Order: sequence, then C-alpha cells, then structure tokens
Amino acid sequence: MRTSKGVVPTPKAELLYQDIQGGLSLLRQGLSQQRGFNPKAQPHNFRILSGDYFEFVLLPQLIGAIEGGGLQVRFNLKPIFDDSAKQLVHAQADVMLDAFPIKDERIHCEVVTEETLVVVARKDHPDIQDALSLSDFFSATHAVLPNRGRLLPLDKILDKPLKQERKIGVQVTQYISLLAAVANSNYIATAPKQLANRYADALGLLIYDFPIPVPPVPIYMMWSKAFDHDPAHQWLLKKLRLIINNMNLE
Repeated sequence: MRTSKGVVPTPKAELLYQDIQGGLSLLRQGLSQQRGFNPKAQPHNFRILSGDYFEFVLLPQLIGAIEGGGLQVRFNLKPIFDDSAKQLVHAQADVMLDAFPIKDERIHCEVVTEETLVVVARKDHPDIQDALSLSDFFSATHAVLPNRGRLLPLDKILDKPLKQERKIGVQVTQYISLLAAVANSNYIATAPKQLANRYADALGLLIYDFPIPVPPVPIYMMWSKAFDHDPAHQWLLKKLRLIINNMNLE
C-alpha cells in the first residue's frame, strides 16, 4: 500500500510473512554458508525466546561482551508462549533459553548451566533472623510467580516431598517484580541464586539457603537443527556459551 513515506505491506502480506519467515531464514542461512559470518560487516538480527530470567541475568552480560566492538548485530527478545516450540522448530527463532526442555528430534537441547533456588527477604525482617528454618518458610507470606500452565521446579518440590502449601500474598508476572515486592514488605520469595546475587544489595534484600536440600534447576539452551551449518547461528551459540561459562565462574 502506498503511503506518504513509501509503501507498507498489506494485512494479507503481514499474515503471509508469519508463515514464510522460517523459510526465508533457511534461505539466508544457505547463502551465508558460502561466505561465513563477519559480525562487524554483516548486519544480523538474532531472535531469542526467553523468560525475564535471561533479560535480568544473561542479557546484561551479552550486551557488555559485544558493546563497543563495532558489531552489526541486534538482539530481539520475545517471551516464551505455548507456540514457542513451534517457532523454534520452524526456524522462526534462533535460540530459546528455559528451565523446561523441548523434547523434539528436530531440536537440539543442551544444558548450559544449573541454578540454585534461594529464599530472599528484606533486611530487618521482623520474623527471620540469621537463618531461615522450614517453619519460618511456611509461616511467612510469599510473593510468587504464575506457573503459566507449567509446574515450576519449586512447585514440584513442595508438592511431592513436602506436601505443604505456602501462604500466597501476591502473585506477580516477572522476577524483578517478585524481588521488588519482597523489598517493600514482610513477604518472602524463592528465586534463582544468580538473580538474587545481582540485585539483593540494590534492593536491600538478604539471601537465605533454601530450608531443605533441593536439587539444582537445569537451564537449557535449545535451537533448531536447521541451523546446524549456519555461521551466524554458530557465532551466537559460541557467544552465549562463553558468557554463561564466565558467569558460572563468578
């Protein structure tokens, strides 16, 4: 359609693009294999599916690793939804990072790190002192995340070994809201250790070991096998692995 600024796609073209963008990605991949990938010379838009854990823990590291290097790359982050696995299979996204693996023979699924669950509470909490007991945990009121139709790792622990329910005071949509809710109340919350370590001081929080031994939570990096020979995609995977490995050494 003609506009004062040129032409724009029609609604029909927009719908068509949603169906063929995976094929276009594969076509670009086939052409790029012939010349390799130079991030300083070739503009590239990487599409990453992730939760806010990635945005608050890994994204700052990723930006820091490429900033100032003259790289022509851009990162487009999208939240994980029910159709995210389909997007990954059809090469409509480059990579997905999540605690829930996709079991599909067309998808590579690699454990890139493990997270430890900890409990956070504000400094000077009236009912929690130097350590957190199991009684303290269940006596307190909790800030929680929605399960979004998936049973979260903590819910599995509470449901099977402990068979107890927390007192829920507020349910928020993302981790940073979880920490903010705890910082301004007597609520407590369970969060990944890496996330808590990065924001506890700024928000005035104390970090406690979970009151019982809990298994670590694996974090998976997943991508379509259609990208196996794509130089740009291999560059992205290498960069993400390096950042995560450095994070694990901190």
